[in-house]
Amino acid sequence: MCSETGAWDGMLYRAMNSSTTQPGTNRAPAGRPRPSHRRDIDGLRGLAIALVVIFHVFVGRVSSGVDVFLLVGGIFFFAPQIRNALNPSGLTVLQSFLRIFRRLYPALIAVVGVTLVLAVVVYAEVRWVNAGTDATSSLLYVQNFHLASEGQEYTAINRDVSLYQHIWSMSVQMQIYVGSLLVIALLAALFRKRAKAGATLLHWLLVVGTLASFGYATWLGQHDQALNYYSPLSRFWEIGLGGLFGIWLLGITIPRSLRWVRWPAGLVGLILIIVTGLYLDGAAQFPGPWTLVPLAGAMLVIFAGNPESTDGVSAPAPSTGVSRMLDGRIFQFLGRTSYSLYLWHWPLLTLATFWFSTSTASQAGGLRGITATLGTLEGAVVGTGVIVLSLLLAWLTLRLVETPLRQKSKPHRSWVLFDRGYWRASLRSRGKVVATLVVILASGAVFAFAPIAQARIDNRAQELGVQDVDPAEYPGPNAYLQDADVPDGLPVLPDPSDDAPMLAETLKDGCLAHFDHTDLVLTKWFNEEDEPCEYGDVDSDRTMYLVGGSHSEHYLPALDLIAKQRNFKIVPILKLGCVIGMDIPKWDGSDYPECREWQQKAEDYIFENPPSEGIFMTVTRPTTIEGDGPDQVPPEYVEMVRRLSDAGIHTWGMRDTPWVLDSPGVQGNARLCVAEDRGEDCGVDEAESLAPVNPALGAYRGLDLTNIDVTDAVCRDGRCPGVVGNVLVYRDAQHFTNLFAAMLAPEISRQMYDPEALEESRRAAEESENVMPATPEGEVQKDVFRLPKPGEEGYLEDPGADTGDEPAAPPAPPVPDPAPAPDQGWVDPGWSDPGYVDPGYVDPGWVDPGYVDPGYGYAPPY
Repeated sequence: MCSETGAWDGMLYRAMNSSTTQPGTNRAPAGRPRPSHRRDIDGLRGLAIALVVIFHVFVGRVSSGVDVFLLVGGIFFFAPQIRNALNPSGLTVLQSFLRIFRRLYPALIAVVGVTLVLAVVVYAEVRWVNAGTDATSSLLYVQNFHLASEGQEYTAINRDVSLYQHIWSMSVQMQIYVGSLLVIALLAALFRKRAKAGATLLHWLLVVGTLASFGYATWLGQHDQALNYYSPLSRFWEIGLGGLFGIWLLGITIPRSLRWVRWPAGLVGLILIIVTGLYLDGAAQFPGPWTLVPLAGAMLVIFAGNPESTDGVSAPAPSTGVSRMLDGRIFQFLGRTSYSLYLWHWPLLTLATFWFSTSTASQAGGLRGITATLGTLEGAVVGTGVIVLSLLLAWLTLRLVETPLRQKSKPHRSWVLFDRGYWRASLRSRGKVVATLVVILASGAVFAFAPIAQARIDNRAQELGVQDVDPAEYPGPNAYLQDADVPDGLPVLPDPSDDAPMLAETLKDGCLAHFDHTDLVLTKWFNEEDEPCEYGDVDSDRTMYLVGGSHSEHYLPALDLIAKQRNFKIVPILKLGCVIGMDIPKWDGSDYPECREWQQKAEDYIFENPPSEGIFMTVTRPTTIEGDGPDQVPPEYVEMVRRLSDAGIHTWGMRDTPWVLDSPGVQGNARLCVAEDRGEDCGVDEAESLAPVNPALGAYRGLDLTNIDVTDAVCRDGRCPGVVGNVLVYRDAQHFTNLFAAMLAPEISRQMYDPEALEESRRAAEESENVMPATPEGEVQKDVFRLPKPGEEGYLEDPGADTGDEPAAPPAPPVPDPAPAPDQGWVDPGWSDPGYVDPGYVDPGWVDPGYVDPGYGYAPPY
């Protein structure tokens, strides 16, 4: 066993040093050929980039090209770097990094700089910040982390995809290279006097790291595929496998008697590489075990081009089969330009898709890739043009940027920063100085782009409340509810260039649980501060809970106004993408255990601390998790309301909003659409999102629930547009802006408390043709005990004031002043008098309809 291990270590050490022939000979060590340039591997790079481009442009799926690049990169990274680190006269780790950086960065900054300028021409200003942020992340080689943090999965080409999405792979590669360089340099420094032992240690460390990364990628793919796709820890094994292949098999000779294996090995490998993107979903399965399919194919192709030997004498491999094909002029050209072609093709494709598309919806007859957006004929023409232009720019980049700036010879060992001679030699070259200055200036301009663009937007964008706009110019929902006049030629408010000022206070105060939170958030900034999460009349003892996810949360601006006028406070019990009473997945369809844990805590809190004014939540939802209509009422929702009713807790049930979809299952963005002035109403057909009749009317009959439906304030004549009454309705595809939500306060208050509105809702529920759902046991719904609602006999406006056995009679309400005429608009914090007398109304101490609540306002945007 010891002798076998020693022989293996010796072979490994010779492999690490195979690039140097023995002194005084023309032959390399026995069994290892003298290294020569592998044109077939250059051609394999060409094949890989061809697959990447074709699949990106026309197929719309992940090919195996990037994975082949990672494998080939590992082949030519680990063995040379280990050999260099163990060589006392080898380059320092800083020089090794600069060599890689010098090879990759100039072309990257050239492409990013040019395409960012093109983005300014093609995109509306609303997209500039995101483009600039993506560009900065790309230059810093953290684009993979940036995409993961933004929750952006790797997607097919469309109007809204990241301009530099493809740089994730270069970022992963650079992160792995830098981390590996540091580890190799550290261990090599410890074993420099024992090079053979150092080579063995580094080899087995590479084996362990590759296996560990493979195991991690397999596990993470089952728990968080979005992170798995971008993680350098998950992707390391692909580069590590390439490194092991380079050490073990790259230079192994094939006996002449077995030369027949070249042709079938290369053909099988070629098939595995090509069919991967057709039969495997790389975005959902890579870098898990299925990634071995294209990597095995790449290794077979490379092995088929290995040298052969006769009687211990090696010779270059004959050009046959797949190796001969890859040695052809087309694949050689693609191989030489592969790096620049990879850089250019995606941003050009993204900009062309955006420029030529007239709608965010997929075109009928389109296939995948660009044709899905532009249609088959136009997509084919534009896609071909993108490929031709990318090839031309890649060739120019190779000739004018990559080749001139490539390091021509190996420099002497130096730590650079402390080597005056190194700097003097560099400064003597005028070309190097000019190139360095251009790179520095271009990089600085890219880094400054996003902050400057954001500052421009911040100067215009502002947070607005109803008191900040003239209702005669910006009637908002009253344009539909009261047929208010809508003046032409006014800018839309709030400014659609930035959504930050459009958010409700709970998001800005940290008063809701994020996706990874499981605890209730009851004090500000995610329970880190002592100030409670309370809105409305925060000094009141009367409480209403705002419960559920973001579709409940975006009504806070309206409830805040209602609560201030009616003297109760709002306590949010919110979690993103979650509701109470129903187990739902995340928006991407993945399991959401954090929601289940939060749900139980929320329900326990509600039942243990029942609110005096009930809970406010949405009681319908779209048919699918992606937002496709029509809206519906899941049985779990009904059961949750039944439990609340049994506990004497009233439910204010809001019908969900119409969702703006570009196509089935694909959400749009009304704010972006309005900002870009696309010549459309930036909305959705009402029939595509909502059922003809509110399904909640029949589903909750017999339960203690008040139905609220603001569809008439959002939709008219079968359309639900992105702008109503000169006010932006949505901040995205489904959530109201805070200004529009606040303007809904009078209508929501009317439906909550006006006896006529309540009676109208009751009659509508009785007339509804919806079938009453059965209980979980299959029994017909029973009558439930419920507290009297506002306007009903026995309702207590202030339960704490009643100390007797009989319900306390509500105080006589003051008669309000006549409501202002519709053309007078609003003059108070949220609405004009609705024109009815609320029997449960408690006089807050003022009746002047022109009074402006001094406590009303919003915190500055974060």
